[in-house]
Amino acid sequence: MENRINSTQTFFMIIIIFSITKFYALPATLSGISNEASYQALALNFIIDFLLLLSCVYIVKFQPKKCLYDSSISLFGKGLTNFIFIVYAIYFLIKAFIPILEQKNTISLTFYESQPTLLIFMPYFIVAFYIIVKGVNAFFRSVGLVFWLWLTAFIITLALSISSAKFSALLPIIQPKNKILKGTYTDFLWFGDPISILFFEKFLKDKKALFKKSVIAFITCALATLLLYIVFYSIFESISERQYYAPIKMSKYSLTLSNIGRLDYFGAILFSIVSVYAVTMPILLANVCVMQVFKLKKTYLSGAILVAIETILVFLFQNEIFENIKFIIDNIMPFLLVVCYALPLIMFLRILFMKKENLTLKGEVNV
Repeated sequence: MENRINSTQTFFMIIIIFSITKFYALPATLSGISNEASYQALALNFIIDFLLLLSCVYIVKFQPKKCLYDSSISLFGKGLTNFIFIVYAIYFLIKAFIPILEQKNTISLTFYESQPTLLIFMPYFIVAFYIIVKGVNAFFRSVGLVFWLWLTAFIITLALSISSAKFSALLPIIQPKNKILKGTYTDFLWFGDPISILFFEKFLKDKKALFKKSVIAFITCALATLLLYIVFYSIFESISERQYYAPIKMSKYSLTLSNIGRLDYFGAILFSIVSVYAVTMPILLANVCVMQVFKLKKTYLSGAILVAIETILVFLFQNEIFENIKFIIDNIMPFLLVVCYALPLIMFLRILFMKKENLTLKGEVNV
């Protein structure tokens, strides 16, 4: 089947994938840095990502070539373009690493009484390889289906948690800007998702409807994530920084559970199922980059290599998630920031320049 995706599938992808990776380690990490200002830091992250989304959608709409790779060749040349795409493949592998560790630890701590071996989590890598081999079309079709699992899990978690929230914990509203900015910088490890639209551009078949649906989906994603985070912080307040894996922690204190049992586990299970797609997407994007650089027609070899790299990394660092988060923030964050924003900015300015040049030429012709 040809890998073609429509704007409706992209709509569901943005809501699910852009939100769910922010539900686990991010809330506690952010709370420890920005405290009462943390929800404002999170909102600022979403504003920055929204601007990135608008830029990427604009590039997709007015791209002079049919895909990012071809446009990059016309701008930088083939050799430099191949280097750039290899760098982005590395970027996406790094972006996948922490969410995979989050899911591994979530499953281990939630569904097992004692710490299980990595073999318990091995089926994820098999599923990830299968998703990559099946291609972009199958991935987006599946995401459209699991949206309902995401929505059910979100409703269960929120319904069981909101009664325990004390929203006065968010006061005062006016917070020191250094706390907000520090939290925003730290949070970037879980942001920058809109750049994926650029690399999926060659598979999009109805770009005209992309802008409206992407904006609506992103606003929905941002509001859902902010709401869940606000409830989380309003429950735990000063001890929020110790409450990792938020969806499991925040709903277990509901009085409803004493009468009906651990209904919150259903939400946790559904979130974990949906997270398979969220943590696989960066590897899928890395594979898209590698396949274009090496002109591969089949995904088996490149997919196997990329999944193997993530498997080895998880095997080596599976018990050190918080040390890994700190290491990436302290040492690799500048690389992630530059890679995330440099290419979209260059492409955006190039299109603006080309449009201005075309308007100037038309004006000269009319004269």
